[in-house]
Amino acid sequence: MAEDGEQRFAEKPSEIPVSSVGWRKPILASFLSFLITGLGQAYNRQWPRTLGFVLVTLLLDFVFLRFHVWATFKGLAVGLAVLLVWRSIMSVDAVEQARRRLKAPTKSLPGAAASLGAVAIVVAAVWLGSTNWFNPLAPFRAFRITSSSMCPTLCEGDRIITDVAGFRAREPQRGDVAMFLFDRESALHVKRIVAAGGDEVVNTQTDLLVNGSPVRLPTSACGTSVFRTPPEAQPSENLKKLQVPAKHFFVVGDDLGNSYDSRFYGAIDVSRLRGKPIYLYWSRKTDRIGCVVK
Repeated sequence: MAEDGEQRFAEKPSEIPVSSVGWRKPILASFLSFLITGLGQAYNRQWPRTLGFVLVTLLLDFVFLRFHVWATFKGLAVGLAVLLVWRSIMSVDAVEQARRRLKAPTKSLPGAAASLGAVAIVVAAVWLGSTNWFNPLAPFRAFRITSSSMCPTLCEGDRIITDVAGFRAREPQRGDVAMFLFDRESALHVKRIVAAGGDEVVNTQTDLLVNGSPVRLPTSACGTSVFRTPPEAQPSENLKKLQVPAKHFFVVGDDLGNSYDSRFYGAIDVSRLRGKPIYLYWSRKTDRIGCVVK
């Protein structure tokens, strides 16, 4: 009987209970895969699975961008839910594959070249899925408002989604809210366009006039109360008549008494425009969440 048992044991591949070798590797693989697409599978040295998960993730990104899912607040909520489920699936797969490797460690593993290839695939996926300026697949970016100069439309602490390609398909219009680079700063500023090339702008003690008509700025947003701050910045003197140059825009904050804008530094060149805010995805006042920026 003992001999038969030993013979049967020798004929079967050894299987080691996961509990005897620990859960560190499966948990780490799960975390890595949830954090970065395919990284858990690369950690398991399974490059075909890595490639498969990366390709599906990039396909999802392409579909979301192709159909402008991020262009609405409801689309953002649905898209994030889908991505959360997908990352959870990747994490569960990473755990299961890590457990199988621990139970059957005699299986052959891919060589160094395949492992490096898997890592390269993950790095490429991270770059393509990022929101850097050089990524042509990322027209929607998230920003946090850091001043109250655009309140009540955009108040300090509000978080917005911006279409960075918003002014590529059409020319900016008077009344548009725009994000732009100011001078040599890397941070973006956000203001409202009130005048374009050829317009005449005059700032008096009581009004900002464009082509002789006073500019009327929003006094509320989404029908809610706003966060007001005492006026601080004011032009030192009346702005003389300014003819806005071609391909330039005159921008101001909706809170005129608390805005550093074109009344101080002049019109901005169209080449400095970097996108159009489209909606708030978070605000200190919850009834403003999902508000369309107008």
